[in-house]
Amino acid sequence: MEKFSLYDFLGLLLPGVLFLFFLIHLNNLFATNLFHIIPENIDTNILPLLCLALIIGAILYTSNFYLVSKTNWYNRLLGMYKHVTDLYLEMDNLHSLMNNVLNKKAKEWYGKDLFFNQTDFYNLSVSEQNQIKNLQDEFYDRIYYELEYYEKNEHSKAFHSFYFFFRQTALAFLLLLFIELLMFLFSLLAETTSAIPHQCNLDIILFTFILFLLLIVSIWLARWYRKRMVMKIYWAYFTHLQLTKN
Repeated sequence: MEKFSLYDFLGLLLPGVLFLFFLIHLNNLFATNLFHIIPENIDTNILPLLCLALIIGAILYTSNFYLVSKTNWYNRLLGMYKHVTDLYLEMDNLHSLMNNVLNKKAKEWYGKDLFFNQTDFYNLSVSEQNQIKNLQDEFYDRIYYELEYYEKNEHSKAFHSFYFFFRQTALAFLLLLFIELLMFLFSLLAETTSAIPHQCNLDIILFTFILFLLLIVSIWLARWYRKRMVMKIYWAYFTHLQLTKN
């Protein structure tokens, strides 16, 4: 059996574990039985908990892909998925070094240049810019899988794994904040807040602050790792082309 990879651990399992961890604390904070399905005895229920965490992690993983590819508000709100063309244009120190080499491969595959500096790119018409973006997105996928085939993208895959970890955890913390809001509103409707001790109210405020802080940190780190991941891929492919050219 193939080993459980860093990508699987960071992208699937660990976000699910973190979500469960905070969900249990949220359940205890409001003293409810809404999540009674989650066993309290960790030692004797570790395997079911890991399976549940993996399922939750897979839901977070697939939900992220849906939100990124099918919606606009999610990217505008969190900004964790920036198009590879926009990221490459920001890397202006690479243009003079890589553009000619990458465009040679782009002409071979698509019959046209795909890599420009910012001035030349923004001088193109909007329709040409959109076409370049679509083709460069496909170009990026092709070079990623080519590097994977030649086993030359280990470093970029590590950044890829961390990117997905922080992207999944950002969604997890966003969902936890939403669940906490629902639980708080439910407690108001049930008129149970008067029975909650003052110290518990302070704990709820502190818990909310921690979730919000972790959400902001996860978003920032996801953006950073996204940019570094794309840069690593282009560097790896540029080096690959230089070492394999005839």
